Amino acid sequence: MLPDAVRLAEAVAALGAVVLLILVVGRGARLLAAAQHADGQAPIRLRGTLALDTRRRLHLVEAEGRQALILTGGSQDLLLDWRRDGAAPEPDTS
Repeated sequence: MLPDAVRLAEAVAALGAVVLLILVVGRGARLLAAAQHADGQAPIRLRGTLALDTRRRLHLVEAEGRQALILTGGSQDLLLDWRRDGAAPEPDTS
């Protein structure tokens, strides 16, 4: 009976060690990500979302000083615009 109790205690201790290791690694990853973006700016940010109807959404996304309008929820997702902040839209050459 005693060897079974010892095995159970070892298994519980091993499981506890694995859970603790997962928590420590997760916390370290969050701290590392925060240190990489110390200026408070994420590399990609969702600036806003507008519900067009029950299925479709228009999203304004910013990445590295560029903005994009993305239409989601229809038969396919569309990238509507991609330009630098404050830049005029590029002329349509088609």
